[in-house]
Amino acid sequence: MSKKYKYISLILFPITLFINHIASKFPNLVEKYYSTWINKLTIEVLSKASGLIEFSLYEVIVYILIISMLIFLIRLILVFTKKHNVAKRILGNSILNILSTLSICYFLFILLWGINYNRLPLQTSLLNRYNLSNNTKIENVEYTNQDLKNLYKFLINKANETRFFTLQNKEGSMMANTNYKGIISRAQIGYNNISNIIPEVQGNYSNAKYIKSSKFMSYTGITGIYFPFTGEANINIDIPDIYIPCTVIHEMAHQRGFASEDEANFIAYLASINHTDIDFNYSGYILALSHTASALRDADPSSYELLTSNISDSVRRDLEYNNNYWENYNGKIREISDKFNNSYLKSNGVKDGTKSYGKMVDLLLAYYKLYPYDEN
Repeated sequence: MSKKYKYISLILFPITLFINHIASKFPNLVEKYYSTWINKLTIEVLSKASGLIEFSLYEVIVYILIISMLIFLIRLILVFTKKHNVAKRILGNSILNILSTLSICYFLFILLWGINYNRLPLQTSLLNRYNLSNNTKIENVEYTNQDLKNLYKFLINKANETRFFTLQNKEGSMMANTNYKGIISRAQIGYNNISNIIPEVQGNYSNAKYIKSSKFMSYTGITGIYFPFTGEANINIDIPDIYIPCTVIHEMAHQRGFASEDEANFIAYLASINHTDIDFNYSGYILALSHTASALRDADPSSYELLTSNISDSVRRDLEYNNNYWENYNGKIREISDKFNNSYLKSNGVKDGTKSYGKMVDLLLAYYKLYPYDEN
């Protein structure tokens, strides 16, 4: 690409910012025409095309980027030690190339998927569907601290109950019904079973893909990542089994156009607990339990301590095993990754950044206000 076109490509950045800003003003239009139509068709085609290849194209691209950066740095250092002027010219051209590439990538990211950050909130969609089905006009759902305690109690009971029927290894930790490939191939069942609750999740998409370098991925604290340029939902398969099923479904929710982390978590919960297999059920309850525990601990520490004492020994072992796993991967890489993820979310209009993951509890409370569970 000539310098002229590189400079022209830089204009894409402010244009993209403008497009995203305009989209944020019209969530209903984004929902109706982009998320459930244009983007849906685009991602179905991308994911099916990339699905023809078994391995993750995202992972290959990451390898290529890392190797390219190392080669560039080595080349620059070698040239700089001999020819300062040549090194400065290479550096100047490289900066222009990088800025041009970033501008094009950001443009494609927003058009291919990023506008989904501006779609109608899932809670609003759930309310609209409930009102239509029940001939009501509920505009918002209110819940109390007692509702939060009841939710935590319910999730503890369900986690204890489903854990009793799961498999476990010699150390007493939960095991999935199959290996990670089996989990990935079974995940769609959960989506089929919630099509009546959230019809937007249906579609013809490829299966999620596992990351071969999952151990390295754990150093970043990432359990999965959706890559909009290829339509791939990528999964860290090195994490404990209790979180692999819900992680697969979480990333598939992103693949289906739900950009918000709390919404993807909520969808992962619903699809998991409505799955036909017990390992998915348990994984879903554990996902919701962990988020609800954090919310109740902040809101009512004494009630949190009291209710937590009801968690079964087997569930405690699983949670402890998960905590011990992640302690092995704490470090600078994870700290940098967390900061990057926080900045990424905020740059896409998620004001709370990584704190938005906790907003899943609001969706759970709203959902169970509309569709009450048996608290006994």
